Parts: sequence; structure tokens; C-alpha cells
Amino acid sequence: MEHILDISSFKLWLILLGLLIVRYVLVAGIPYLWFYVIRRKKYNQFKIQTSYPEKGQVFKEVKYSIVTLLIYSSGIWLFLYWLRNGYTRNYTEISELGLPYFVLSVFLMIVIHDTYSYWVHRLMHHKYLFKYTHLLHHKFKNPSPWCAFAFHPFEAILTLGIIPIIMFLIPWHNLALIIFISGIILYDTFIHLGYNIKALKVFKWQNTPMDHDVHHQNSKFNFGLYFTFWDRLMGTYKASNFKL
Repeated sequence: MEHILDISSFKLWLILLGLLIVRYVLVAGIPYLWFYVIRRKKYNQFKIQTSYPEKGQVFKEVKYSIVTLLIYSSGIWLFLYWLRNGYTRNYTEISELGLPYFVLSVFLMIVIHDTYSYWVHRLMHHKYLFKYTHLLHHKFKNPSPWCAFAFHPFEAILTLGIIPIIMFLIPWHNLALIIFISGIILYDTFIHLGYNIKALKVFKWQNTPMDHDVHHQNSKFNFGLYFTFWDRLMGTYKASNFKL
């Protein structure tokens, strides 16, 4: 971590922004190119909604996602201040807490994030907050993979809040945090895929593109990110009617 702290904040911000954008373009672009362009006819039967998003919608999804990534990367200024002053629970050597904890910490981040995401998501659906935060994302009722981070700036700031929570709550290694952030991009893109890919459903309580598609069409249900646990517990889960 020391060599990272030696890089100027501006350079580190540029590096982080570049990495986030490249990763987003690859993670969203490859499945979009495959399912929506190259193999569109072959996989048409697996499309959850029969229609396809128009080019204008896709352009807006990309535009707002880039704005979100700009906001995400800008958090580095505050995060670096905390790191340089020793305020967080960061540790520098995996051997300090061992490999088992390193692996466990990534799973802890996912569980914490899922809980945070569910409740913040529900909060944004409050009638006094919805139009100022989450309404923009819900305008994309037939989402594509590019929609993963198409947020209003206020929503982007709220969703970024998981990072300081993790930084202050549990001991974390910088590589574990990088893996976790990469996972966010992968999974957020996955649930906006728009296709029912059964092979990617590993266990019962996993949130899937079908589950999240329900939320885009009916905002009273399916607020979860990785899992459906909180939705089932709080009575906000609704199964998809999609049938092959």
C-alpha cells in the first residue's frame, strides 16, 4: 500500500478512473456484443423481455454510467486522506491475518454490501427521495448490460457509501478491496443482462437477471443485489413469470 500512497492523488484518480471505465466497457460490452448483436437471433428465446432496448436508450445508459464512474473514482481523494492518516482498518501484508481471513474478508464485503444495498435501495424508493435519486435508473424498464451503473449522481454517491463502511468496519487488504470492487462491476452487469442464463444461477437465494428484471418493471419488489435473502425475509420478493 505504501507505493500507492506515494503516487499523487491526481495521478491515482486518473488511473482509477481509467481502470473503472475500461473494466466497465469490457464487462458490459462483451455480453452486449454477444447477446444483443452477434447471437441475438440464436439466444432470442432466452430474452426476458421480448423487445430490445433502442440505441437511444443504450447511449443514455452508457452516458450516465460514465458519470457514475467519475463520481466513484473521485472518492479516492477522501479515501486516500483516511489511508494516509491511518484512520481505516487497512493492513498491508496478507500474512498479518492469514490467507483464510483474506478470502473471508471478500465474502464479508459481499454480505455487508448486499445488506447495505437492499436497505439503501428501499430508502431511495421512498416517495420523498425517489425522483431525486432512483427514478432515472427506473426509466430504463428494459435494461441492457450497459445499464449497470446508469444512476442519478445522488444515487451514485449513496451507492459509493459502501466503500467507507467497509474501510472502517472490517480489517481489509487493498487486494481484497480490488477484488470486491471488480465483483461489483461484474455482478451489477450480470443482473442487468436481460437474459435468463440458468447456468449462472448457483444457489436458490442468488439474485438473477430475471429477479432484477421484475424490479425494473415493478419497483415494489426485488431490491437485492447479490442475494434474495433480504427480499424473502422482508416480504418484497417476487418470482419472475418468464418461461422458456
